[in-house]
Amino acid sequence: MESKPILSRFRNSITAQSIRRGLTLAIPFLTLGSFSLLFLNFPSDSYQTFLHNFLNGSAVALLTTLYNISLGSLALVLCITISLSYGLLAEIDMYILYPVVALCSYMAFCGGIQDHEEYVFNAEWVFTAMFITLASCILFRRILKLSDRMEKLHTTGAEYLFNISIQSLFPVIIIIAFFAILGYLLRTAWGSNNITNFGAYIFLKIFDELSDNLFGILLYVIITHVLWFFGVHGTNTLEAVSRRLFEPNVSVNQSLLLAGQVPTEIFSKTFLDTFAFLGGCGCALSFIIALCIASRRSPNRKIAYVALPSAFFNISEIAVFGFPIIYNFTMAIPFILTPVVLTLISYIATASGLVPVVTQSVDWTVPILFSGYKATGSISGSILQLINLVVGICIYIPFIRRSEQKETAEFQQIVRQMEQDMEAGESSGNLPLFLSHKYPYNYYAKTLSLDLKNALHRGQVDFFYQPQISREGNIHGIEALLRWQHPVTGYISPPVIFALAYEGGFLNELNSYLLNRACNDARILDPQLENDLILSINISAKQIEENGFFDNTYMVLKKTQLSRIHFALEITERSAMKITDSLMDDIKKLQNNGISFSLDDFGMGHNSILYLQEGIFDEVKLDGHLVTQLPGNGRSRDIISGIIRMARSLDLRILAEYVETKEQRDILVELGCGFYQGYYYSRPLPMDKLVEYIKTAGNTAEGQR
Repeated sequence: MESKPILSRFRNSITAQSIRRGLTLAIPFLTLGSFSLLFLNFPSDSYQTFLHNFLNGSAVALLTTLYNISLGSLALVLCITISLSYGLLAEIDMYILYPVVALCSYMAFCGGIQDHEEYVFNAEWVFTAMFITLASCILFRRILKLSDRMEKLHTTGAEYLFNISIQSLFPVIIIIAFFAILGYLLRTAWGSNNITNFGAYIFLKIFDELSDNLFGILLYVIITHVLWFFGVHGTNTLEAVSRRLFEPNVSVNQSLLLAGQVPTEIFSKTFLDTFAFLGGCGCALSFIIALCIASRRSPNRKIAYVALPSAFFNISEIAVFGFPIIYNFTMAIPFILTPVVLTLISYIATASGLVPVVTQSVDWTVPILFSGYKATGSISGSILQLINLVVGICIYIPFIRRSEQKETAEFQQIVRQMEQDMEAGESSGNLPLFLSHKYPYNYYAKTLSLDLKNALHRGQVDFFYQPQISREGNIHGIEALLRWQHPVTGYISPPVIFALAYEGGFLNELNSYLLNRACNDARILDPQLENDLILSINISAKQIEENGFFDNTYMVLKKTQLSRIHFALEITERSAMKITDSLMDDIKKLQNNGISFSLDDFGMGHNSILYLQEGIFDEVKLDGHLVTQLPGNGRSRDIISGIIRMARSLDLRILAEYVETKEQRDILVELGCGFYQGYYYSRPLPMDKLVEYIKTAGNTAEGQR
């Protein structure tokens, strides 16, 4: 029972999140390096001849350079992306120092990059680089907190960056010196510079006696994928093991063939790449095809479609980091189990003679079927690959469905929490900043913000319309209610939508979209009306403050030629709107052109009274919380009675929201409220249902739902 909280805490820790985000940021560089290697080693003799002769070999030099600076420098890339992610999560003001500290600490630990037989940023050094990166970031953060107490370091009046630099002076010196000394002691004790690559050193020692048997190869497969699962590029981390201990077996088989003997060595790096690692780590090709078949979530299917072409060439990072599999404990079982099962199947098929042993080294980028045939010299190698592919798909499918259920539930829970935080913020006047690094769910909020922007471009944000009924039972107006149905979390509340658009910097784009959408719907509805009708569109104080809002609104509404529908802009009372002379001029301009203003959620708050004093509004909407408490709360009744008397004296229309029962409506009639909106009459309706409602309602809408 206690293991789940521990795993959950680890997954949500800064360390785990920085690894996951760092790997995600590294995807473009991994993909660039993988495809550069693919184009360099594409298995075609005519292609290779052309490539080496084209521009006197310049194409080869270019592709080699691209590989060397991306996948060939994987340790450098991950050192930067992981430390940058850690800094953004830990200390936003000083995040830029984290990559510098991590990179300098790593190079100090290695003793520089000149005196090594190997390039210290290549893929084999990934494990060491990630370990030093995380250790240096953790130390830097903790020492910074200690140095915050040293007020003498602060120089009053000096520029901000200078004080930050001085504050980080001692932490930087201490950390880099620590790793430089640690690396020096290791090299001195072992008498070798390359001991600082302790990841490769440890794994070489582990597998030195195990490379020629089934247990050793299975252990290699398991450790490779456990490393992958925890965010370490397992294939490249164990590159030294596979290259030095496994791959020579192919040469042994070739020597036996030349001597006229039967090849005997089953296991090799090519054996694993060809039969167990189809599409990359975890048999990614099986995973991606299973995702296409079993996924019920549109985002996951899109990830699968994007990743599928690269997976045919055994480039798995897009799928593994995009789904994600990293730190997804539900997917850990099939991710590790699938290559183990495929290794056993391939071993049995080869040991029994159904498939020839591997006698030809094949680059890992060679696609399925071709690689199976080339490695074994037999079509049976390709058939074994197909069988393994299908087995992998069958293993993955149930786990994908289970993972999606958990992922969806978690995302939905977080979005509901965001809606609660927004509601609480509106009540207190302290609105949450969803995209701020201080907000606990900012990563999900950023995902939602990006999804919202894409939904606008695709026309997936809609309006539902809720009828407003007069005391006589006639349809007085309709309120346009924003509806965005996210494919994972369902409908998201409008205040959250507006907040995401505002913080994401595309509120103007959302305003323009909604105005045009409402006008297009009004053009459809207008010819079908027999009487005049008010169409209310919700706007927030943040929208009003955007440059060009009133001019854009005026131009859009002016171009909409309507005979029966009249527009009203509805402003939420809880929004802190600043009343200025220019704002009053803009509002009067719209009012003079037939556009009225309604004050939503009107109570007895200070803002409400101030707004009425300015004479901006033509209508007030009673706070729904007051309306719902009418039958059993005498205070609510007295407050509403006072509001109605005040509104009448100011010649304002009064409309009550949240009218859900006949009893509520009758009390409102008795108190003098003349217009009503709520479930007693109708739920919010899409445009086609609204048209049906208006046609069937006729002159009365008594009790229609």
